[in-house]
Amino acid sequence: MNDTLTAIQQLEQGGKYKVLERLDAPQTYHQGSPQTARIGIVLDTETTGLDTNKDKIIELGFIAFHYDAGTGIIYNILHRYGGFEDPKEPLSDIVKQVTGISDDMLQGQSLDESQIMQWLNKSSLIIAHNAAFDRPMLERRLPQSKDSNWACTINDIDWQAENISSLKLDYIAYKLGYFFEGHRAVNDAEATLHLLSKKLPESGKLAMSELLNHARIQSRRYFAVGAPFDKKDDLKERGYRWLADYAYTDQYGKGKKGVWSKAVQQEETTDEETWLKDNIYSGQQTTFTYNDITANNRYSMQEFK
Repeated sequence: MNDTLTAIQQLEQGGKYKVLERLDAPQTYHQGSPQTARIGIVLDTETTGLDTNKDKIIELGFIAFHYDAGTGIIYNILHRYGGFEDPKEPLSDIVKQVTGISDDMLQGQSLDESQIMQWLNKSSLIIAHNAAFDRPMLERRLPQSKDSNWACTINDIDWQAENISSLKLDYIAYKLGYFFEGHRAVNDAEATLHLLSKKLPESGKLAMSELLNHARIQSRRYFAVGAPFDKKDDLKERGYRWLADYAYTDQYGKGKKGVWSKAVQQEETTDEETWLKDNIYSGQQTTFTYNDITANNRYSMQEFK
């Protein structure tokens, strides 16, 4: 071991080389017992496609672990689960290529719902690398999971401030000094948990602590219902995005689809409402609506209802 460390130091000393460690997921990250013990779950899904409204889960993996709610320190691994599910339809070539999963591997397989829900119900927080994808996929498959709290390692850590330019999991892992075999659910979950055990490169803060701090922030999602068409560029420039499938009833009782929407932090709500009234509705009847967002509905379709 000492010879290996010496060789690594010699290689990296001149700045010409960077040595990466293959992830060998540990059973324990930190010895002892957390002062404020919580159970967390890092979850990942592999699916038949990227449409959260119609595509299906073909593999689900998660890692359950102990952590300290106050410090974010990760302690020991409690449980690992990985399971396949037969989508009852052939996989596309691109899905087979990316995941390494074949139709034969899935035939007759189904997720262990009782085991999954047992651990989801024990957890204080579910974490995914792109929770805006994994949470809707899980909730469609297991609607009883809708009351969980979620956080996202893409959106709940400011990677730009940490001088990390890509949000892909394998790139973040590389920047943090390790690599792994990706695009399988358990492997990706292990790699995501490992990421959370690291200190961030610029701030020096623990990644899990930063994620927890952001997950606790309350925010509000606005829906600019009935916004004039000629205001679309102003809304887009302000950071609103068009939700084509959002359905609502206007002030005349007529059903409509499509709305501009944006989420802001709680302390920004007064400014946002003033901007909407002055710049979008311009003295006309104000019809925007909003949903308050916490970890309980963030990244879920519940955020948009």
